[in-house]
Amino acid sequence: MLVPNISLLLLGIACIFGKGYDITKPLRPKGPLGVTLDYSLATSWPEPRDPKDSSVARNWVWTSHLQFKNPVSEITDRQIWQIARDAWDKVQVDMKQYDIGRRHGPRAMSVLAWGNEIILASSQRGMSSFSYGYKGTPVLETLELCQITWREDGPGGGETDKEHKNEGKCGELMAAHLYYSQDARITLARQNARIGTALRQPNGLVNTDPCGEPEKVSKNRRPPSKVEFNKRDLTYRKDIWGCNLFVKREGLIVLDKNLTPEPYDLSTLAGGVVVSNQIQLCAVIRRF
Repeated sequence: MLVPNISLLLLGIACIFGKGYDITKPLRPKGPLGVTLDYSLATSWPEPRDPKDSSVARNWVWTSHLQFKNPVSEITDRQIWQIARDAWDKVQVDMKQYDIGRRHGPRAMSVLAWGNEIILASSQRGMSSFSYGYKGTPVLETLELCQITWREDGPGGGETDKEHKNEGKCGELMAAHLYYSQDARITLARQNARIGTALRQPNGLVNTDPCGEPEKVSKNRRPPSKVEFNKRDLTYRKDIWGCNLFVKREGLIVLDKNLTPEPYDLSTLAGGVVVSNQIQLCAVIRRF
């Protein structure tokens, strides 16, 4: 009876996870937002992976980069929330293109808006943390500074040395990586950049604050005159920190999660899109 039992086990696994994904070649994104798999990350980091092998562990992120004719200050916060939700929907479409199962999919989609540009970036899925594993980035430098601050001034009283609660895999961090990969000379704090993240919950997609302790997260509604933490930022019920400290140190303006998303017309939004491409984490820009 051993053989039939094994067969049933394999059948059960197949039913749960379905057939293997197919990333033998990069596919074009579906829809005007241009959200698509970061093929470079999935196939080459932390080491090269055979695209034809669907059994190996990989890292997954979905991203897009849009440049508009006019400043994105013309785009309302409510419209940015809707863009985040639409981008999330396109992740699901792109996953179907590659036959990527839900267990590999992200839980969040972030929108970073500044100047004439928008970056869309999902949270990272996979065994390895790009934020901590890819050395020498401005994002890692900020994470390390947050970690030092938390160790010295957080509730652990200098006894703990904790990294970002989600291993640095959040969409806010992925978006910042993409921003700094293009020009690390100008900090986000100088760009009056806005950030908003839509999160998948059991009851559907919701607007969310940066991770950390949401009951006491401190949000910048206006660009700070100087980036520094106050007592409120460092007082939490649990000894954890996350993107709440990261966005504070980077001087990002966090969108109000209580705003209702507002429809938009991408063809006329901020004068219309003039450039649509993908800034890849481990390769050159992918143009469409």
